[in-house]
Amino acid sequence: MHHPRQTYLDVKLKITNIRIFVLSGIEVAPPVASKKIRAETILVSVETDAGILGISEIKYAPKSATIRFICDELAPFLKGKDPLDTERLMHLMLWRFNNRGHGGVWNHAVSAIDVALWDIKGKYLKQPVWRLLGGAQSSVPAYVTFGLRDYSREELAEAATYWVGQGHTRLKMMVARLDIDGRIDQRGATGAHREANPIEDEARVKAVRDAVGEGIELAIDAACLLRFEAALRWCERLAPYGIAWFEEPLQFNDSRLMAELSRRTSIPLSAGQWDNFTKLVDLARDGAVAILNPTVGAVGGYTMGAKVAAVGQAFNLPIANGDHFDLHLLAGMPNGWRAEFHLIEWLTSRILYKGLPEPVNGSVSPSDRPGLGFDWNDDAVREFTVERHEA
Repeated sequence: MHHPRQTYLDVKLKITNIRIFVLSGIEVAPPVASKKIRAETILVSVETDAGILGISEIKYAPKSATIRFICDELAPFLKGKDPLDTERLMHLMLWRFNNRGHGGVWNHAVSAIDVALWDIKGKYLKQPVWRLLGGAQSSVPAYVTFGLRDYSREELAEAATYWVGQGHTRLKMMVARLDIDGRIDQRGATGAHREANPIEDEARVKAVRDAVGEGIELAIDAACLLRFEAALRWCERLAPYGIAWFEEPLQFNDSRLMAELSRRTSIPLSAGQWDNFTKLVDLARDGAVAILNPTVGAVGGYTMGAKVAAVGQAFNLPIANGDHFDLHLLAGMPNGWRAEFHLIEWLTSRILYKGLPEPVNGSVSPSDRPGLGFDWNDDAVREFTVERHEA
């Protein structure tokens, strides 16, 4: 009797452990900036009984609640299950822990888990994640989010010139930098109203456009900080400068108001960076955006990110934004349109990872190595870890 030879594909995997590392005090030095910036991040690893390990990060989420949810709820539920069953596990995690489909901690926690599971799947099948997702394109146009709110007008122009000199033809800068009292409020964390007059942002955009010329793609990002009437004024004042797109202009990515703003401006709008699947579908269905911005660290990893990409195709929308994790989604899908290199996150990742893909001449190619194709820099992880959690 013939017995087929066993291959590595016949070996069943089980999830055995999940580890979380909180890192802080990572110093990065943006070009032109007068001082270094201290960054932090949260790394996650999912381990298997076969020794295959998947890595990911917890993105902008309530830190303590997300860590506790992973350790106390998700880890006990996932242990012993097959990490290759990504669709099944996402379905089970949804109906067991979030059957009303709310956003928040659940999304960020399962996103981190799902990204790590796909890393395991790629390593097990000896394929990069972007090929497993579809392998639509081996290179994606890239842009640098260079325009920090801390820069003066002169520093913005100098930084823009620097990046163009490095071969980058697509740039993005932050706007809506001041609160109602004229103070820089980086992420709007105080809840204070933003300034109502776009004159300063117009001057900053003009300084950049004058410095780089008309041939450079220039986008702007308000990070969900403007009221509708203010966003409309920003659009009217900034449209003459050839803005490629305006990212998340409105508070809370309000789909109804975004659709109205889209009708009243010639600038393409984009949104959805930290939203869940349902919110991204609403943005597409309501005609609120010209570009969808799913992030695998928030939407539900690659499993749900692929579904958002399909929704984008159904509405003839490209997907863009992201980081080194999102690059796999963008390359895997035919409507992957722009890969973001956010300056602070990019410089931080260069310290924490080995083998990251880098943009070259305005585009970036994901690695052909199995899984995510990059690994932690163990020395850096040890140096900057301030908390460890294991489940």
